[in-house]
Amino acid sequence: MLEDVREYDEAIVTYVDDEGYPFSYPSSYRIEDGAVVLERHGWLKKKSSDKVSVLFNHITPLPTGGYMDRRYIVLWGGIEEKQDTIRFIPSRRYSWDENKVHFFQYCEISVPRGRRYMQLLERELGRKLKPALSLFSLFFRVTRLPFLIATVVPTLLGAAVAAYHGIFDPLLFILTLIGVAAIHLGLNMANDYYDTKLGADNVNTTPTPFSGGSRALQYGLITPSAAVAMFSSFYALGLGIGLYLAITRGLVPILSLMLLGFILSFFYTAPPLKLAYRGVGEIAVGVGFGPVIVLGSYYVQTQGFHIAPLLASLPVGILIALILYANEIPDKRADALAGKRTLVVRLDDRTVMKLYKALIALVYAIIVLTFAAGYAPFTTLLALLTIPTARKAVKQISETYGNPYYMIPGLATNIKLATTTGLLLAVGYIIPAAYNLLIT
Repeated sequence: MLEDVREYDEAIVTYVDDEGYPFSYPSSYRIEDGAVVLERHGWLKKKSSDKVSVLFNHITPLPTGGYMDRRYIVLWGGIEEKQDTIRFIPSRRYSWDENKVHFFQYCEISVPRGRRYMQLLERELGRKLKPALSLFSLFFRVTRLPFLIATVVPTLLGAAVAAYHGIFDPLLFILTLIGVAAIHLGLNMANDYYDTKLGADNVNTTPTPFSGGSRALQYGLITPSAAVAMFSSFYALGLGIGLYLAITRGLVPILSLMLLGFILSFFYTAPPLKLAYRGVGEIAVGVGFGPVIVLGSYYVQTQGFHIAPLLASLPVGILIALILYANEIPDKRADALAGKRTLVVRLDDRTVMKLYKALIALVYAIIVLTFAAGYAPFTTLLALLTIPTARKAVKQISETYGNPYYMIPGLATNIKLATTTGLLLAVGYIIPAAYNLLIT
């Protein structure tokens, strides 16, 4: 318990005085016979205590600002007074070393201890306590609102292809977008709920802004029952709008796409299918956010199907699936522990990167071949402008592979790649559609 204490310059002694106030003072120390011998301080009035803590810490300030090499050891125990010294007998210890455990990972590891502390306070105060955020901040976090871009892009693309074919209704587009967005929010919250229930998010101590879930359930920001109520409401809203569009625009086609989308969404993590746990979650995401949404958005506008929106949906579906695929890399260890057999878990690291590169190359090949086959206008080749972004994403993810926190810039670039490519593809259809509208 005291083997690595000697490297610190001084100790900080902390205790609660007789009036209930915490008090701390620095002290020189030495290790002797399994005890920490501290200098006698006149202010220490307790003769014995099981609530004394002794802190040893180190931090190196950087001249440019910030800190590095942070570490500390905290010992809890009782004291024995002897003349001008105090013998501290430790009974408990916890510690942290930044060089062994990253700060953000340490924060995650400490969450259970923090929740136990909150429960202790609840018992002492006799009332319920929980972390609090503003309503918007809580909604923003638990729904993972920024990921709605993965819904906006394919919905816009489907409508853009319809506009290129001469048909566009703004109200139908808005209704489609709201309905699909509601299903997506339901997916996000159902995913959090079932990943928590099945253990994947609970054992994940290295979440990033893009992986590991919202952590709302782990932090106690919402209860499981509240999560169920919220994702059920989102699904109800989305399915309700879908049913209206099916009745007014085409019952069988829209109901079929809506049912397929719901199955891919809800059973992505929910039993009994648990698609993400069986190594097909990436395919489900690619199909759901590619062909299902793009074809659905196109059909609502035109009341018909065409090979053009199907071909247009493939690059977007692949890129959105690659968002999930890359985000699974930081979660690999936790997913494996929880039995979540994603593609990243199933494949070795070299193969994961080879597949990532191959799928990005396939995206650009499909864009070029769709134009060459006459199913897309020349302006859709604007999407090729994101090739440098793709190269940057590959480089960043390759160089930081397996280090969750260093991967964050690469994961962000990967999301930028999917978003920008999809938007440029949609613009490629909108430009000739707008031109045709102007000259008629």
